[in-house]
Amino acid sequence: MNRLRPAFVLLVAAPALAFAVLSTGIVIQSRAALEPELDQSAARRALEYVRWERSQRLAELRAATGSLGSQIAPLDIARYAVYDRAGRTIERFPGDAPLLSLEPGTPQTEAMLAAARRSQAVVDFVTFDGAPAWLAYLPRDGGIAVVQRRVDPSTLTRFETATGYTLALYHGRRRALAGDEDFGARLPGTFVDSLASLDRALSLDADRRAAAPLKDFDDWDAIGAVVVAATASAPALPPLPLLPVSAIWLAAAFTVVALGWVTLRRHPGILATPLRRAFVIALIPPALAAAWAAGADARLSARTTDAALDLGARVLSLVPRPGQLPVERSAELAGADVAVVRAQGVVASDPELGAATDRVRGDPMGRVRVSGQRLAYRVVSEEGPPLLLLTPPLEDARKTALFWLAGLYGALAAAILVYASHARAAGNAIELREARTAWTFLSPSLVLLLVFSAAPLLFAFYLSFHRWNLVEPAKPFVGFEHYLTLAGDGLFWNAAKNTAVYSLYVPATMVCALAVAILLNRRIRGVALLRAIFFLPYITSFVAISIVWQWMYDPDFGLFNWLLGLVGLGPFPWLNSPATALLALIVLAVWIHIGFQMIIFLAGLQAIPNELYEAAMIDGAGPWRRFWRITLPLLRPTTFFVLVTSIIGSFQVFTFVYVMTEGGPLHATDVIVYHIYQNAWQFLRMGYASAMSWILFAVIFAITLAQFRFLGRRVAPS
Repeated sequence: MNRLRPAFVLLVAAPALAFAVLSTGIVIQSRAALEPELDQSAARRALEYVRWERSQRLAELRAATGSLGSQIAPLDIARYAVYDRAGRTIERFPGDAPLLSLEPGTPQTEAMLAAARRSQAVVDFVTFDGAPAWLAYLPRDGGIAVVQRRVDPSTLTRFETATGYTLALYHGRRRALAGDEDFGARLPGTFVDSLASLDRALSLDADRRAAAPLKDFDDWDAIGAVVVAATASAPALPPLPLLPVSAIWLAAAFTVVALGWVTLRRHPGILATPLRRAFVIALIPPALAAAWAAGADARLSARTTDAALDLGARVLSLVPRPGQLPVERSAELAGADVAVVRAQGVVASDPELGAATDRVRGDPMGRVRVSGQRLAYRVVSEEGPPLLLLTPPLEDARKTALFWLAGLYGALAAAILVYASHARAAGNAIELREARTAWTFLSPSLVLLLVFSAAPLLFAFYLSFHRWNLVEPAKPFVGFEHYLTLAGDGLFWNAAKNTAVYSLYVPATMVCALAVAILLNRRIRGVALLRAIFFLPYITSFVAISIVWQWMYDPDFGLFNWLLGLVGLGPFPWLNSPATALLALIVLAVWIHIGFQMIIFLAGLQAIPNELYEAAMIDGAGPWRRFWRITLPLLRPTTFFVLVTSIIGSFQVFTFVYVMTEGGPLHATDVIVYHIYQNAWQFLRMGYASAMSWILFAVIFAITLAQFRFLGRRVAPS
């Protein structure tokens, strides 16, 4: 027993606890990344809002006619100066204020002046004496007008009222204008450098602050930053429920306790069967807990997507008549693709997404599938034509904790399996050494099994939760969508029905194979040749056999219709009629598999002692009674083996269908494996095909388990 305790701690307790710690960390880290993602989305919306304000100020200045002196009050002009081609002052306001010079200064003003000399009107965000302003360079009457406009503080107030985020504008590193004095006077230099180099929104600190780089008029050089801070009215996500995380720890504790209780019992003879059962039972709760936690994370990701779309809708509400904006500009403000329903039709930032307007069913927010892509949508119903905001759901793009936990779970299962193989031998040094030697020799085959069987199996499970297309770069997570779609897929259920009907060849073949085995279980001349003839179809290429039988089934010059024509029957469209196509495949399957089952039954018959038949004959039992009382009962293990393997093989039929009928006619021979092949390699729906593969696996597993449960108990080796 002293050897069992260290082994248990090493191979069961430590992996189980590591599973709990790492999986909890993954779930918590996944949750911690969601709210900053929402705040960064708010910073990007604030940046686009400031850029829209800048374009509005420029449009107002360009629309101004006559002297700028008459526009001072309406446009809130702080000062201006107008120059001719020679650089002489034509007009200025106020008269005693310093001129807005044409002399090159900062790189920002140099770029603006160069644009104005190319007859381009530009405006940018600057600071004069620490005060924020819009500085505009306008081509005017053969010269240049330089205008300084005040920045309206209500711009920040409107943004906060609409979105729940306080807004601050920084020029360089210094704060120029802020809706809340709690914003720092300066941004850290390293943070500003990171904003400019990465060119994306970043989280500033743990207080739900985020910033986006503010660039100059031609969107080239970073001149400052737009910073947002969440207020009490800002969108917020609830914390990750404690129940899923607690369930992971409870499941790990259950695994440790259950396996420990079975393994550490004093009587070593009881280890084998209880340990195997505990291995199966104790490893289920961690998987369920991990799936539960991953599902909670996916729901939070969906709420983050909805909140981000709602932020985009709120920013659009700040724009007068957003439906009249160019769709590309609306998309930038909302941070999503936009479809606008106008009188002349649907106008969308992405033409392929215009069809989404026909598929939204009255709900203001939800999910819709367009061109095979699942999208989150938000309807914006303001003045003017309605807008539809569309974006890939965040829960599809994120890699949820489920598949990370699956790898840890598999490592734990492998560790317990190795431990279980050593547990019984742990009390005997010789047996323990033999077990280790056995595992050493098995390790190459085990590696091949893991790489080429277990790994593809797990990868198919991973694919079943993703929309996986070989030609599309995006592989979004869709959760149980494929499995829910299968429930209403008529073609899948038709394939399942055809597979079930096809499997009826198994009992017919078993009866024929047993009869042939009994006939050939004799010492007669040529019996070996007869056995080889019956077994030959099973070892012949199934593709070659399918081609030959396809010719034999031909309605015009096939062998079967020619033979039937000799007696005045036919011709029959064996493979061309939905009524006979599946039956034709069943006949072929019986002919092929008789040989294999005959060999198995023959081995079982030859294992029955002749003394039993001799004793029965002495007692007066005839051939029929000997068959029912001796042959059949002692063939139960053989019959059980043939039944289980044949049923599994019948559910995996593919070659005959692929070569002879391709699932037709009218899906009459469309079986599950061929349906999986079609979806995976013809329609490139790898995720959907993987979901079908796991459904098939579950069905085969359930049928096999039922056979062992109800038939295996009555099977005793002879």
